[in-house]
Amino acid sequence: MGIVRLITVAAIIWLVWFFFKRFQQNMLERKKTSEHQNKKKTDTVSNVRKCAVCGIHVPESEAIAHNGRYYCSTAHKDSE
Repeated sequence: MGIVRLITVAAIIWLVWFFFKRFQQNMLERKKTSEHQNKKKTDTVSNVRKCAVCGIHVPESEAIAHNGRYYCSTAHKDSE
């Protein structure tokens, strides 16, 4: 009877250790994934510029620059 108890206790200890390691690995992967997603979000942030005519804010990549001023459309650029 003693050997059966020893094997049972050893199996329980091994199962606890196995699931703990698995849990630890999953937490590490989640942390890496969330850090990667956060980095992705900050990479997509761009500067915004205010239109000199109407005051609307547009991304710098979409704004039309002319004589040091930014415009939201060519119609506003041509109006000045």
